[in-house]
Amino acid sequence: MVHPHRLTELVAARVFHDLGSPMASITAILPQAADPAAHDILMETAGELRARMKLFATAFGGGDDLPWHQLGILLLGAPMAHRVKFEVGASPEVLGQGRVRLRLSAALHSAEALPRGGVVRIAQHQDGSVSFMPEGRDAAWSPTLVELLAGGSMEDAMSGGPRRVLAPWVMAQAAAEGLELSFALGATACIPPLLMQQRS
Repeated sequence: MVHPHRLTELVAARVFHDLGSPMASITAILPQAADPAAHDILMETAGELRARMKLFATAFGGGDDLPWHQLGILLLGAPMAHRVKFEVGASPEVLGQGRVRLRLSAALHSAEALPRGGVVRIAQHQDGSVSFMPEGRDAAWSPTLVELLAGGSMEDAMSGGPRRVLAPWVMAQAAAEGLELSFALGATACIPPLLMQQRS
């Protein structure tokens, strides 16, 4: 049986790891902060850290209801934003905090399907479903997500540690929101989009 706090522990470890890189850069450059060039780098890195912390606070914590278009703004703080672009389609919907957390987490996991960079296209469809489509060279969904969608256990998924925690986190958030995840059938793309829709 999975320890009730195991998923939280893994998410916390992942968050601290992803915040560590900009923090290390800031710490390393602080002694040279008086130099104009170093100061510019310091300010840029501090901005990236602020954006990442805001994203993580929303994707892994609480938060307020948000309009759909705010997702794209928050995703500018993604750790992989230097190589992955997030294209968020238009929608007038205002999302409750649980749906915001789920959409952001699914977007971050979708970006992990792009080891060489690319674009994640996020769209809301007329039937209310939402799709996440990673496009790029060598795009591939994580084996952890594939196994979970095929009926694999959360315990096995969490054995992958913090690096693989987004797949079980997204599955847990979808279940909490009464939504189901699946891969789109009959898709012509190199990998199928991830679909998020109301449980039938």
